[in-house]
Amino acid sequence: MTPWTPQVFAPYPRRPDLLFARVAARSAAFDSTSAAGGAPVLVGSAAGHERDQVAVSARGELLERLGNVMAGRAAEAAAELVGSVAELRRKGIPVLEPYPGADTRRLWVRGRTADGAQVCVPAGAAFLQHRPPAGCDAARTAGSTGIAAHPDRRAAIRHAAWEVLERDLVRRSWYRLTDRPPHRIPFDPPPALTAHLQDRALTTTAFALPAPPATACVVVCLHRPDGTGQAFGARCGPADTVASLAEKAAYEALMVRWSIRTPVARTTWARWHGTTPPATAVQHALWAFHRQDSLGLWNVGPLSAVAPPAHGGTPDPLDVLAAHTGQDVALVDSTSATARDAGVRVVRVLAPGTSPLPSGTGPGHPHPFG
Repeated sequence: MTPWTPQVFAPYPRRPDLLFARVAARSAAFDSTSAAGGAPVLVGSAAGHERDQVAVSARGELLERLGNVMAGRAAEAAAELVGSVAELRRKGIPVLEPYPGADTRRLWVRGRTADGAQVCVPAGAAFLQHRPPAGCDAARTAGSTGIAAHPDRRAAIRHAAWEVLERDLVRRSWYRLTDRPPHRIPFDPPPALTAHLQDRALTTTAFALPAPPATACVVVCLHRPDGTGQAFGARCGPADTVASLAEKAAYEALMVRWSIRTPVARTTWARWHGTTPPATAVQHALWAFHRQDSLGLWNVGPLSAVAPPAHGGTPDPLDVLAAHTGQDVALVDSTSATARDAGVRVVRVLAPGTSPLPSGTGPGHPHPFG
């Protein structure tokens, strides 16, 4: 067994080929999380029909979060570069601020642009659960979007970049910031998932969001035939991988739907019951499942296929992000000793001009992603 070996299990007795993997780490170095019922626990999870793949994916998800948090703790303890944007610029230090706001005194860490130029970014944007040193403002802290772990650094960068683009495209589409609505796409779930959906009398709705050329962003919703009990997943990648993206999004939605029945979710719903707008990832998932017809609100258009890429070759997600935003993309290595010992590199991708989905309330109807 390797460090952080996930538990792989079949949550549905009638479908032993439908597999989940979960692995967790607890530490006082972590903040409390809604997914762990308020405990200082980080979790990695995955679903699918290939045992090795779900184990690798769950372990990677934990290590990306654990590695990033612990790299942040090391940077916070060292506190090597502290100051405001104005102070740093007077010293000739290049800065990149993903989420501009008040020019307060903050901790900064070093990264590089996609072109290799050195740049400094706020620690609150680089690290999960940032704890600013004394006298520093946390400003806006970042969620897990745009962090990836992989034995190969380049693979980690690509994974994180696609994730940043995915969440920005979902946000823009949900809040109607795009020039056209999404449209339904054909989707045939893999046999293991198809059988489970038949067992539970569930159906899927798959649709593609407006996306940059040569890319696709796919959302899959699992729901009852009457449209209730909705759970969502999404994936973004090259336009010629739509079938694979839809499958991954469907398995993500399945995990969300399964999590609705966990003790943490049941307790959260019993205490909250949707009486106020959702303020955590768990509450957003519960809101979508119990309270809101998100499919109806999304106004998904009729069925049509995703347009094939107009040119050959796989698009580089860093290039896509830069073209999408018109700004530099920054890479921050957040490989802590723990992650390094586990054999992975952890990278945070920051793309000014993009935004993840809000964890709390946003404009209009609450988004349906946990």
